[in-house]
Amino acid sequence: MKNKWMKMGIFIIMASVLLTSCDKKIMYVGSSTKSKISGSYKLFTGTEEKKLSMKSGETISIDYKSKVEKGRLSMKLYGPDNEVLTELATNESGTEKVEAGKDGKYRIEIKGQDAKGSFKVAFKVE
Repeated sequence: MKNKWMKMGIFIIMASVLLTSCDKKIMYVGSSTKSKISGSYKLFTGTEEKKLSMKSGETISIDYKSKVEKGRLSMKLYGPDNEVLTELATNESGTEKVEAGKDGKYRIEIKGQDAKGSFKVAFKVE
């Protein structure tokens, strides 16, 4: 009887660990270079990001394009204090320019939640 409960406990722990894993990528094809990140997928739950250093007064120019067939996708630029500086629209393409208010590490984050589709984000610091 004790062995049965032990097996059941181990099973529950393993199932909860597997079911709560953060990243899920099915048929995900992605590319990442120094100044670009892109992906196309049937299922994307997780986060992709690019980090870069900027000095006060520099401007980042971000060209973006995304297609979301289902689920949710967000694309954001964060400043050194982890504040959202801009959010890039999904199911659209365009260019955003943001000036750095201070020196530090900036981060472009693409987050998917049960998403199907694609994204491409290219950037340069001027």
